Amino acid sequence: DNGCLCCNVRGDLSAGLQELLAAKKDGAHIDAVIVETTGLADPVPILKTLRFSEEVYSAYVIDCVVAVADAKNLPGRLNDEPEEGKVNEARQQVAFADRVLLNKLDLVIAEDAIAVKDQIRAINSMARIIPSVRGRVRLPEIIDVQA
Repeated sequence: DNGCLCCNVRGDLSAGLQELLAAKKDGAHIDAVIVETTGLADPVPILKTLRFSEEVYSAYVIDCVVAVADAKNLPGRLNDEPEEGKVNEARQQVAFADRVLLNKLDLVIAEDAIAVKDQIRAINSMARIIPSVRGRVRLPEIIDVQA
């Protein structure tokens, strides 16, 4: 689409998902597939990929979209001005998330943590915000949530 990594690997993602389907048909046991986009990436192209192929779309369920947010740096990223024709990826991640893992809370004071939570709520009032330090989270909070 626009040349970003998440757009460039969409074909690879679709092919990988189809390979997993084939492996499952051959008897492989696969509990879940987790797609992780490191750093700031627009989640929309990834979600579109899952709808691109009827075979992939009918075989996989999007259980939950999780955004990992850096409590210390997120406020600045939310205020970034995107290039013309692009989106603010931090805002996009928060907007599309079912869960926001608010990480690095040990690096901010309580007032700043509250302020960043308020910013997240202003963008996405429906997402569950999960507090975290060093990425520690109970897996049932982000896996098999049927969001």
